[in-house]
Amino acid sequence: MQDSYREIFLSESQEYLKNISNCLVKLESKPGDLNSLNEIFRCTHTLKGMSATMGFEKITQLSHLMEDLLDELRSQKRAVTSNIIDSLLSSTDILEQLIQDVRLKQDSNIDISLSLQGLKKFLSEEAIPPEEKITLSDIDSIRLNEAEQNRFKQAKEKGLNVFKLKLLIAEDCLMKEARAFLVLTHLKKIGELIQSVPAMEDLKKERRLEQPSISAIFSTKENQGTVLQVILNIPEIEEVSLTAAEMPPLEAQAKTQLQEPSAYIKKIQSMRIPVQRLDRIMNLMGELTIAKIQLVQMVESLKLASLDEISTTLDRLTSALQDEIMQTRLLPASYILDSFNRVVRDLSKKKNKEVDLEIIGSEIELDRIVLDEIGDPMVHLLRNAIDHGIETPEERIAKGKSPRGKISITVSRQKGQIYIEVADDGKGIDLNSVRRIALERGLLTELEAANLDEKKILELITLPGFSTAKEVSDVSGRGVGLDVVKIRVESLGGRLDFETKPQAGTRFLLTLPLTLAIIKAMLVKVQQETLAIPLMSIRETIKLRPDEIKRVQNFEVVKVRNEVIPILRMDRALGIAANAPLQSHKPEGSGLASDSQSHKPEGSGLASDSQSQTNKLIPLVIIEYEAKSLGLVVSKIIGEQDIVVKPLPSFVKKTKGIAGATILGNGRVALILDIMSLR
Repeated sequence: MQDSYREIFLSESQEYLKNISNCLVKLESKPGDLNSLNEIFRCTHTLKGMSATMGFEKITQLSHLMEDLLDELRSQKRAVTSNIIDSLLSSTDILEQLIQDVRLKQDSNIDISLSLQGLKKFLSEEAIPPEEKITLSDIDSIRLNEAEQNRFKQAKEKGLNVFKLKLLIAEDCLMKEARAFLVLTHLKKIGELIQSVPAMEDLKKERRLEQPSISAIFSTKENQGTVLQVILNIPEIEEVSLTAAEMPPLEAQAKTQLQEPSAYIKKIQSMRIPVQRLDRIMNLMGELTIAKIQLVQMVESLKLASLDEISTTLDRLTSALQDEIMQTRLLPASYILDSFNRVVRDLSKKKNKEVDLEIIGSEIELDRIVLDEIGDPMVHLLRNAIDHGIETPEERIAKGKSPRGKISITVSRQKGQIYIEVADDGKGIDLNSVRRIALERGLLTELEAANLDEKKILELITLPGFSTAKEVSDVSGRGVGLDVVKIRVESLGGRLDFETKPQAGTRFLLTLPLTLAIIKAMLVKVQQETLAIPLMSIRETIKLRPDEIKRVQNFEVVKVRNEVIPILRMDRALGIAANAPLQSHKPEGSGLASDSQSHKPEGSGLASDSQSQTNKLIPLVIIEYEAKSLGLVVSKIIGEQDIVVKPLPSFVKKTKGIAGATILGNGRVALILDIMSLR
């Protein structure tokens, strides 16, 4: 076992055990504290998965049984009692001793049989009878805080409709939390979510629903009928109430809860730093980088040799510090990929299939936030491949295939993007079955199903209602549907693509954009706006005469060293120039949006077909993406610069062509170009 993996396990497991102990004490004093119970379950579940991956059998067995008991407490099949708390605390103490043996690299002789028997005793006792089914009237009313009340008033002043929503999720829904998340996501698409119970942030953290219901207040320009139709199109919604909302009462201020001190202090052997703190450090590093650029520019203008040396030293030290800080946020993809070998092994045995897993690119480093978010979606893709893609050995032999199926996970980093591919060599997706299921579940009419092409039919598998996870895996725990996989990837600003071939297999491709990082970029001017283009996406920059731009089948292109390259006028594409159409230019098959107009908007300062500007050279930035080239027409090329990538606010995240923003040396904001969206 590699020492690096052991250290990660020891560091994280110690924090999980501390959280479990603290939350158990809180739960004993307040048995209805669902947040504490969810935190205990999350830590135990994660500890179980980690220990199984590392091969620590005793820790896996004990934490797995603890998780089973905690799951019954969460689902209210069993009441929280002092005896149960005592047993869980005792088991936590045993786990700590087992992990201490791991730290000392010694074989453990600790007997866990008594702890296992104690947990099994509670699990074997008769469970609490199920409570009566709740109704809409049982759902608590929402209270708003002062900020939310102000948003309520502003929506009314703008003439928007403000609705109060109450709904029940079907009892037989396998993933109530995922359905609740989809409902709130759909509401946000058509309006603004003022308040909801449960909150979206709680659902993102996979906190369990206290009851299968949603209560929300939101504003929208849509009428009541349209909103109802949006909600009712989501499967497994049992009952809905949508009424005009009146101003709810002000929420009482919550009392500040003090953290309980540790019972004892141990020598710190390692330290974990919250990602939020690293984000703040990165922001400070960005400001330092900006200050460095300003200083270097000032030194160059003064032309003092004595200051040149200091400036060079500062530049070197800042760059070194920048690299070290960047490394603190990165982890190799193997951090999550290594556990998938066990996932595939266990699932294939349960399905009586033989499956090999091939992992390529596990050494590539990703941002920790991305790794945390893609774990569950990746597990679901593996479950899909084994459940529905890979055939049994007998079926594969009959088809002339090897009896052992193959799943490959390939991680790569190209042109500022992270690509994660999950592919299998199974039977592929049966499009006729997809069409039939869509009809059975009311997602399509007969007429719609008959008119859909193969690509549109395949896209149906990401709709709510196509989730097929019905079992609980020993490693993955509780899965998510393919619709939620798509939402999770898109929430990171990424994209989920897939393709299938009959009897050849299915391929899923997760494309993830840059997260918070300091990168090298080319700064350009488009009119008066400054844009940053990731340097790794740029092939070259050139200047050309207006008469070098030709039109081929109504598309603008330029010939560079015998290569015909489509061009995109950035003022038009981003809607910067006055009265310019939001269009792009491509030859057929390039994957870019077409542009049927060839005139130059007034005042654009870019290329013109007029004779008066034939001598004016036009700056062109040639970028590469997915083995294609594209020329970006800009007003001016400023030069290279280190920039800090800052995420966009949620209300502008979906702006086409923009991946983020950065702060320049003069304090102004520049937008960062999203190369992928220019396809």
